[in-house]
Amino acid sequence: MSVRKVTAALLGNWFNTFPSSTEAAQKVNVDAIVLPHATEKWKVIEEHLRPEIKTFEQLSEATANIHNTPMQLMALQRVLDRHSEESKTFFHYTLPFIQNLVLTIPETFKEKELKILKMDHPGMLRLSCRQCACLNAAAFFNLLPHGEMCLELSFAFILNKQPEKVKCLLHYFRRLRTSLPDRYVEIHRNVLPETKLTVFSAAALLNNETPLAKFEVKGRPHTIEDAEGCMQADFANEWIGGGVLRAGCVQEEILFMEKPECLIALLVCNVMKTNESITIVGAERFSTHTGYGNSFRWAGDFVDKQPVDRKQRLSNVIVGYDALDAKNCNQFSEENMLREIIKAYVAVAIPDETTRGVKAEEKDAKTRYKFDTFATGNWGCGAFGGDIPLKAMLQWIACSLAGKHIRYFDFGDRNAAGLK
Repeated sequence: MSVRKVTAALLGNWFNTFPSSTEAAQKVNVDAIVLPHATEKWKVIEEHLRPEIKTFEQLSEATANIHNTPMQLMALQRVLDRHSEESKTFFHYTLPFIQNLVLTIPETFKEKELKILKMDHPGMLRLSCRQCACLNAAAFFNLLPHGEMCLELSFAFILNKQPEKVKCLLHYFRRLRTSLPDRYVEIHRNVLPETKLTVFSAAALLNNETPLAKFEVKGRPHTIEDAEGCMQADFANEWIGGGVLRAGCVQEEILFMEKPECLIALLVCNVMKTNESITIVGAERFSTHTGYGNSFRWAGDFVDKQPVDRKQRLSNVIVGYDALDAKNCNQFSEENMLREIIKAYVAVAIPDETTRGVKAEEKDAKTRYKFDTFATGNWGCGAFGGDIPLKAMLQWIACSLAGKHIRYFDFGDRNAAGLK
């Protein structure tokens, strides 16, 4: 079977013009995030984070002196009050480590700004694990700038309202305190040039004889995160990270809590357009979880045993791509189906340069990962109400055009039963 036949079945042989790439999101001209040590507040930050902080009262006082009002830390206090050993560890070891990460920002970052990966501009930001840790430590104290260019990176809401996410973050910092890896994480913004969009018109797809790629279905207990050697789907919000720093707790938010290095993408990535996706290479998984949404719980430590590639990155590739909200549109319209094909395509058709080093040569003993398979599932079919068979077929078309196979994780949803 070919792309042409599946497209014909989905589109019903409609022939409309390709949807406009104009987005509602306003373009932003800000090019960089100013780091804390380049602000007027840095001396105040140093003054109040350098002394040892031994109690909640002292922590509250320090944040009040920095921000003129104390941070609310109810969730953090709740976690520590329920675990006396955790409380001792926090004030004796974990918090001083977080403070030190903030104080070493000037020596960790040679520049005083961090470039933004702006919409319409393909680009990459490469950060060491230490740099990621410093930025997350700054987020712990709410020290990073807020604005409209990207989502804020601040743990203020989590520390006040989200105890299970607090556990994820504390575990991340505890692990780093004992062993901070000498590795790198890369964040890539992928942009499909508008000159190539004609390939995705209804007329072009209905005449495309590309064979369909392999489509393999995995049921419970298998998960996307277990698919080593595959590109792994992040069912993203158009603003990468979605509600991870608030109350959101579905696939993307859970992924970012288990892999906190992914959180840096919130600081540096604009909203995604239809022809854009975001790839994160090398983020380490620190935690496991149970539940979903309101039932989400931190479930303990995870040791990520994936090999390190020749670019000093963990051999994993996370692909962030946002689905349409089917509750607010007709997901079966030609325009919207074509939009989803484009979005899935730009997610999986990432440049070879992104995975070069991860995609080892056959003789390389470190890793033989090919990243020729996309680990995905019910994209946009949870809170957004997407139709599972439809979204599966659209992703299948996109992967076939990109030369990628699909390993589809159905999460035990009965609406995916017909895919097997």
